Amino acid sequence: MQAITLNSRRRNCNYTFANLLGWQFWYKTEVCVLQGAVVLRYIYEGERAYTVCTAHNLTEELVKALLADSGEKLTVYALEDSQVSALSSFKVESEPMPDLFDYIYRRSDLALLQGGHLQAKRNHVNRFKTDNPGFEYRPLTPELFDECRRLTGIWQEEKDASETISAEIQVMETIFSHWDALGMIGGSIWVNGHMVAFSYGAAVTNDTFDICVEKADRNIEGAFAIINQQFAEHLPEQFIYVNREEDMGLPGLRKAKLSYHPEILLSFNVVHISMPYALHRMTPADAPLTIEWMVREYGFDRAEVETWVRDLHFNWPLSVKAVDDEGKIIGLLNMSDYRIEEETEQILTDAPELLASLNAQRYTAVFSFIVAPEYRGTRLNYDMLMSIMPELKSRYDFLFIPVMHRLKTHAYWQRWGATEFYRDSTSVFYKLDL
Repeated sequence: MQAITLNSRRRNCNYTFANLLGWQFWYKTEVCVLQGAVVLRYIYEGERAYTVCTAHNLTEELVKALLADSGEKLTVYALEDSQVSALSSFKVESEPMPDLFDYIYRRSDLALLQGGHLQAKRNHVNRFKTDNPGFEYRPLTPELFDECRRLTGIWQEEKDASETISAEIQVMETIFSHWDALGMIGGSIWVNGHMVAFSYGAAVTNDTFDICVEKADRNIEGAFAIINQQFAEHLPEQFIYVNREEDMGLPGLRKAKLSYHPEILLSFNVVHISMPYALHRMTPADAPLTIEWMVREYGFDRAEVETWVRDLHFNWPLSVKAVDDEGKIIGLLNMSDYRIEEETEQILTDAPELLASLNAQRYTAVFSFIVAPEYRGTRLNYDMLMSIMPELKSRYDFLFIPVMHRLKTHAYWQRWGATEFYRDSTSVFYKLDL
């Protein structure tokens, strides 16, 4: 997973592996790597939800795989604005999640606290140093975990007991149990032999460090300010940025995080994604759809088309129609079990051996029509075909695809692997192996 996340340049704290491991029990998180992206599937507010970490935008193939996994009701959390705008092939409803925006700072700003805008923070740090001249910064190591537990207990007593606070304690214990394996880095502040503050986190990318936990004794003025500054000062210089995570919608916490003047306020969205159309199987009752289209678009004689549709025994159980969210037919994919020589008699005399070899195999003919002009040039044909591909592979060896010379779908079928095996004066005939 980290082979992708560390190099992704997505500084989203939701991608920090330590966070995911720690909170797995709470969200029932599952992880897989799919098409070069880390996909997190979990339960959020009682519903199945997803988060996707990728250095790039979400591909159509990836979104369709998630749609299939989600049961056609796909909710993705923590997508950045640029990732949302790239989902133009789908029906998308998006809303920002300001309570979960990440506050990201330059590590040097937190360590040095230079400039007038950080004067108040310098004052807090200097006051702590004046009041506690013998304070000590120590890297956080396993032998100090008991002191972390003691300080956390004090912090917990100051809070109202809640299920979330108990969960935070469990998360911390999980992190402590796998400290070295997770590559955790932590620091602590000591006064008179007692720990008064500690912080720890892990890399979210190669140049960004995520602060997972920060705790301090509220009775000691400046304790939070000093652990913030000292930890940033002692972090490895490879980390240019520090992600101090979200404010959870708490006014006081929001004010505190803004007071450090973040370099980046990383905005997230919750996105509900659905296909702009549904795919259904055609039935004989849908035959007029094909007839009307061929008469209107190709100028064929109606009586001849009606005879053709009736006599060629269309394989309706496999034929597919695409319907948009307003109930309009936007595409048709007709499957027809008939012989190649019924489409062009010329092949009987021009290439009898080729015809014999093809007829020795199992095949079905494919006729597709994109009814809605706005869907021409899209992947609608492909989507219709892929929806029945498992059944096609179980029944046939190849697809027989006749395409009239004047149509523009030759390159389309060639792109998906169809090869020309014959042509006559009206059409090119393609073969797509299954």
